[in-house]
Amino acid sequence: MAERSFKKEVEKLRLGAGEEFAGEAILAITKALLQSGVAYIGGYQGAPISHLMDVLSDAQAILQELGVHFESCASEATAAAMAAVSVNYPLRGAVIFKSTVGTNVASDALANLASGGVKGGVVVIVGEDYGEGSSIMQERTHAFAMKSQIWMIDPRPNVPSIVAAVEHAFELSEASNTPVFLQMRLRACHVHGRFIAKDNRPPDMSLREAMEHPTRDVNRIVLPPASFMHEQEKVNKRWPAAVEYIKSHSLNELFEGERDDLGIIVQGGLYNSLIRTMERLGVADAFGGTQIPIYVMNVAYPVIEDEVNDFCRNKRAVLLVEEGQPNYIEQAINTVLRQSDIDTKLIGKGVLPMAGEYTVQVLRSGVVDFLEQFDRKFKAPEDPMQIVAQFIDDIDAHVPPRPPGLCTGCPERPVFASLKLLQEELGEFHISGDIGCHLFSALPPFNIGNTTMGYGLGAAGAAAFNTESDRPAISIMGDGGFWHNGLTSGIGNAVFNKSDGLTVIIDNNSAAATGGQDLLSSKGSTENRSMQHPIERAVQGVGVKWTKTVRTYDIG
Repeated sequence: MAERSFKKEVEKLRLGAGEEFAGEAILAITKALLQSGVAYIGGYQGAPISHLMDVLSDAQAILQELGVHFESCASEATAAAMAAVSVNYPLRGAVIFKSTVGTNVASDALANLASGGVKGGVVVIVGEDYGEGSSIMQERTHAFAMKSQIWMIDPRPNVPSIVAAVEHAFELSEASNTPVFLQMRLRACHVHGRFIAKDNRPPDMSLREAMEHPTRDVNRIVLPPASFMHEQEKVNKRWPAAVEYIKSHSLNELFEGERDDLGIIVQGGLYNSLIRTMERLGVADAFGGTQIPIYVMNVAYPVIEDEVNDFCRNKRAVLLVEEGQPNYIEQAINTVLRQSDIDTKLIGKGVLPMAGEYTVQVLRSGVVDFLEQFDRKFKAPEDPMQIVAQFIDDIDAHVPPRPPGLCTGCPERPVFASLKLLQEELGEFHISGDIGCHLFSALPPFNIGNTTMGYGLGAAGAAAFNTESDRPAISIMGDGGFWHNGLTSGIGNAVFNKSDGLTVIIDNNSAAATGGQDLLSSKGSTENRSMQHPIERAVQGVGVKWTKTVRTYDIG
C-alpha cells in the first residue's frame, strides 16, 4: 500500500477528446501514455517518479479495459528488459524509474535494446533526481543517452509540453527504431496545469496477438556479426531519421526576441527557471515575451546541428544554460560552431557553475555576468535575495544543524540503538550500509555505517572482509533492497564464498523509503500481486544455515 491513494484522481484518465484535463504532471503523463496506444508499462519506484508508479497501480481497472499490461517490477533492470517485446513487434511500451541510480541498474538491458533497435516505440521515463531535494549521487542521465545513443527529450516544465513530449517520444522512437529517454526533473513531475484531452487508444496490436503469432529476426539479437551492423545502423540510418523527425516536427522551440546580437540556448527542463530569472532582470515578461532570443532544446540529445548553426549565426555571443557536469552540450555545440566556421562566442560554464542545480538565484548571477560582459548598457536591478543571504549569514552560527534522521517512533530505531550498545561493550565494528531509511543511521545520533554501495548491496559491500578476524563485518539491508538486488548479490554471494559475516535485514513490510510500496514479503494481499513470501525462507533457500527473526522492539 503506497503512502497515498490516487483512486479519485485516476478517474480523470477516462476523459475523452475535447475535454479539459486539469491536474499534476504525473497524472498527465499517464493520460498521454493511454492516448498514445501504449501496450505495456513497467517500472520501479523511486523519487521523483514514485507517485507515477502509484498512479498506474491505482489505475489498473482503466488499464485493463484498454488491454494495457502494467507491472511493478522487481528492479529497474526488469522494467527495461520488458521492452524486449518491442524489438520484434509493433508494441508500444513505457519503462519508468529513478535516475541515475535506476539507469545504472537497467544499463545492460538498455544498451542491448538500443543496439538491436525497436519496432514498437519505447519511451523510458526517467525521474532525474538531481539538485536540491536529491537523495543520490549527483550525476546526469545524459551520459547514458550518449553512450548508447538513446535520444533524450527534456521538455519544458508545463503540462501541455510534457503531454506532447510523451506523444512525440513514441513517434520519434518508431521513426528512428530507437528507444527514447523522457527526462522528468523533480519539479516537472509535480507541476500542475491543463490540456485538452484526446481519446484513449487501445494498443494497435495486443500482447496476446503478438504471443500467438511469434516472429523473430536474428539480426536484432546482439551477437556478432549483427552487433557490428547495429553500430553502423545507429550512425547511418537511425541518427539521420531521428534528426529529420525532430526538425520536421519542431520539437525544439525558438522564442524570438527584440535583439539579434545575443541569444540564449537552454535545456527544456530549465526554461521556467530561466524565464523567471530574465523577468526579474527586466529582459522578459511573465508571459514568456523576451528581449533576447531563446532556443529551447526540448531534445537534449542529439544536438540538431542545423538549428544550432541557424540560431548562433551572426550573433556576437550566446549563453548556454546546461545544468550539471560534464558540460556535454557545451562541448558538442562548440564543435558544431567551429566545424561550421561560425565565430559566435559560446558562453556556458564560464559564467555559470560547473556543478550543482541551477536555481533561479544561480541563474541570475550567470545571466547578469553574461549581459554585463556583452551589453554595456545593461544594469542589473538590485537583488532582493541579498537581504535573505545576509540574514542567513547572520544567524548561521546560532542555529544548530539538523541532519535528516529516522522518524520519531520508527521501529528501525531499536536496531541501531542496540548496535550502539553492542559497540560500547565490544568495540567498533565495520558496518556496511545500504540504501533505504536505515541509511539515516549513518548520521547523528547513531553514527553507524561506513559505506553504502547501492540498493541491496549492503552485504556485497562487506564481501572483501570475508577473512579470518575476531571482529566480523556487519551488513545492513532493508527488505526493499533485499528483493531488489540483495538476495543474489549479497546473500547468495556470501553463501557461495562461505562468508562468516552477519547481515541484518530490516523488514518493515514495504519499500518504505520510496513511499510504502508492496514487496514479495509484504503481509497484505492484492488481486494483482503475490505476496506473503517470508525473507527468512528465501535466504534459507539459497543456503543460509543460521537465521533468526526478531521483533525490533524486542531486541536486547
